[in-house]
Amino acid sequence: MKLYIYEHCPFCVVTKMIFVLKNYPVEIAYLLYDDVQTPMQMVGRKLLPILEYKPNVFMPESIDIIRYIDQNIGQPRVILPEVDFIEEWVKGVQRFIYRLAYPRWIRAPFPEFASEESQKYFHKTKDPSGRGFMSDLADPALLQRAQRVIDSLEDILLDYPLIDHDRELSISDFSLFAQLHSLSIIKGLYYGPVVNQWRQHASELCFIPLSDEFAN
Repeated sequence: MKLYIYEHCPFCVVTKMIFVLKNYPVEIAYLLYDDVQTPMQMVGRKLLPILEYKPNVFMPESIDIIRYIDQNIGQPRVILPEVDFIEEWVKGVQRFIYRLAYPRWIRAPFPEFASEESQKYFHKTKDPSGRGFMSDLADPALLQRAQRVIDSLEDILLDYPLIDHDRELSISDFSLFAQLHSLSIIKGLYYGPVVNQWRQHASELCFIPLSDEFAN
């Protein structure tokens, strides 16, 4: 199998997780962000992740990929229902995270932005008005909002189990780590001990580094 992804993309992060948690090898392929032709030929749309699960047979959509791998490789593990309080927190992050993440992702050494053309395409598609999303980079209100949601997660995760190779999983586990991974590109945020343990453990277990090294 071959998984086509972008390094920064939260939807791609969750698909990498399922292969590690199922202990099943997959070839990873990174596309340049301005490569429109490849995904269009595969699934008729410019989006990732895409899984080539049989020769020249492709599947888009992260949740579909997770479900397919979970149901077809070994014993199903993603069998718990979504966790309401985790999903509520995730939705709260999604309301603002991209305004902070877009101008930071483009400055990080991710393979999808390796060419000047790919960077220009990202700017064009994420800032169609041309007003410039870089103005959100140091917006104090947005940064304070990010810190507040992280602070609120400390109590939420007090009794929430760490991801491991043995316990049953929920899609909420994947969504939670994906958003924490996205937040990690923002420099200067403080993570309480409970949240930091959860995100670091998931990162190490799934072999998906957080973006702390490239935070800006």
